[in-house]
Amino acid sequence: MYRALSIALLFGGSLLMAAAKPDETFGMKNGRFWNNLPSDDSTRSILLVGILDGWTLRSHTEEAELGKVINALSSGGHFTTSDLADMVSSVFAETENITLPIGWVAMGCLAVQRGETTRGSVFLALRKHLAEMLKGRHVGNEIDPIDVIMRSQPK
Repeated sequence: MYRALSIALLFGGSLLMAAAKPDETFGMKNGRFWNNLPSDDSTRSILLVGILDGWTLRSHTEEAELGKVINALSSGGHFTTSDLADMVSSVFAETENITLPIGWVAMGCLAVQRGETTRGSVFLALRKHLAEMLKGRHVGNEIDPIDVIMRSQPK
C-alpha cells in the first residue's frame, strides 16, 4: 500500500512539474520556447550553435562506435546555422510539431538537408516516438532520437 501511494505521489508530482514548464519537453526547450524567441536570425542561430556545440562536447565523451551523434549533427554542403534556423522555424510553424524538443527538430532538419529522409517522414516519426514516450512506452534508447531519424526514410 505504501509503495503504491509513493508511486502515485511521484507520478503526480512529475506531471505537475511538466505542466509548470510548457516550454520544455523532458527538460529540453521545445517549440513554445523557440516561438517566443525574437525572430531575428542571430538569436535563433546562437541557440542552435549552443545546442550543436553541446552535442559535439557530448560526442567527445562517447565511445567511438557511438559516433552517430557526430553524423547526425553534420550537414551536407554549404548549410549555415541561419539556414538551419529558418528550417527549424518552418517546422515549428506547424502546430503538431510544437512539443518536439528543438534538438530533435534540428537533427531531423539536418537529415532532410543531407537527403537521408523527407521532412514529412522524419517529423511524423519523431512525433510518434514522442507520443510513445509520453504514454510510458519505452522505445529504443528512450530520449535519443537519432535511430528514429535514421529509420524515417520513406518507404
